[in-house]
Amino acid sequence: MSTPEKDQKYLESALPELKKYLLSDTLFYPMGQLPRLTIGGLLLAQKRLQAGNRGTHLFPELDSVKQKWYAAWTKKAAREQESRLTLWRNYLNDYQNRPTEYAADYPNEVRWRVMLELLIAETDEIPPELTALDKLLRAKLKKSNFIWDESLQSEFDEEKFWFLYGKL
Repeated sequence: MSTPEKDQKYLESALPELKKYLLSDTLFYPMGQLPRLTIGGLLLAQKRLQAGNRGTHLFPELDSVKQKWYAAWTKKAAREQESRLTLWRNYLNDYQNRPTEYAADYPNEVRWRVMLELLIAETDEIPPELTALDKLLRAKLKKSNFIWDESLQSEFDEEKFWFLYGKL
């Protein structure tokens, strides 16, 4: 799991590269030793920083670039949505085939589903397959407390991010 310091460094490093990234054909944009730049990565880092009221000085610049390059932003977000859906589907398939082996990975792997939720807000498109995957997940998920660090819970409400309030 990322830390607020890592999320802030990610955003700080991503902002100068963001225009170039949005206008490139690259979906997973390399940033040296940091995780690759993606819209989903930016949105997740921003959301986690909001939980601790940190890095907020970076948000206006992020919003400005997003608005200025909105068409490129939404196009890139749609492409990433497909990629994250594949990662999420693959994890759930692995879990279905070997539940005892993959259930413990859920708190980490669910980040793909979180990114999908954040990307859906950017594209206003819910992939039809996600509905089927959510139905499968709801059948297997045992309700529990928030599964990520408690300090993040304020930004991930239970209604919208229901999949962060359960375990396989």
